[in-house]
Amino acid sequence: MARPGSGGGLLLRRLLSQLSRSAQGATLRISQAPAASYGTSVTSAKVEVNGVRLHYQQTGSGSHAVLLLPGMLGSGQTDFGPQLKSMNKQQFTVVAWDPRGYGKSIPPLRDFPADFFERDAKDAVDLMQALKFKKFSLLGWSDGGITALIAAAKNPNLIHKMVVWGANPSVSEDDVKLYNAIRDVSKWSERARQPMEEMYGHDYFSKTCAAWVDGISQFAQKPNGCI
Repeated sequence: MARPGSGGGLLLRRLLSQLSRSAQGATLRISQAPAASYGTSVTSAKVEVNGVRLHYQQTGSGSHAVLLLPGMLGSGQTDFGPQLKSMNKQQFTVVAWDPRGYGKSIPPLRDFPADFFERDAKDAVDLMQALKFKKFSLLGWSDGGITALIAAAKNPNLIHKMVVWGANPSVSEDDVKLYNAIRDVSKWSERARQPMEEMYGHDYFSKTCAAWVDGISQFAQKPNGCI
């Protein structure tokens, strides 16, 4: 977990990871069991939450519910395809969501008001409650890690366990310089750019990336850059 003062290095690693990772996203594995315990059925659906229709994927029938929270511009499928495929379907019920304005949770178009992390956290928790999960765990990376931390802080009675990585508690002026370095998506590597353009189209991807840079940069103006 990120500590105050360690944000710059974590953010740099996050950006480098974002620019180099494949469309498969992270490759974390949890409690793998023999292949015979893996199912291939993945439900893909939408449910209305807080006035928007959020897309999610769900698989497995285990008693331990887990929500997967993607990073910047990501979706459940792009960031957690390996987990949807390979996590133990008998031990876990796995849900991967697309935050509003990302992936298949469009409309609405993505925007970044001052409270966008709090909004995502509320959406995530309310989604799981709409799906009738009384208690669940969170796995989040990058922006999804920040969202998970806020969701757990606001709803400790609902969260069983949590794993976050690449999340940061604050934004510094040096971090803003790093963010602006990825504003122009034409400078991204083809490996990083292609899955985003396939999912969003070039225009939406480009505009949303620039909006994200502005959205995350606004925290640098808060006391100690606090998110």
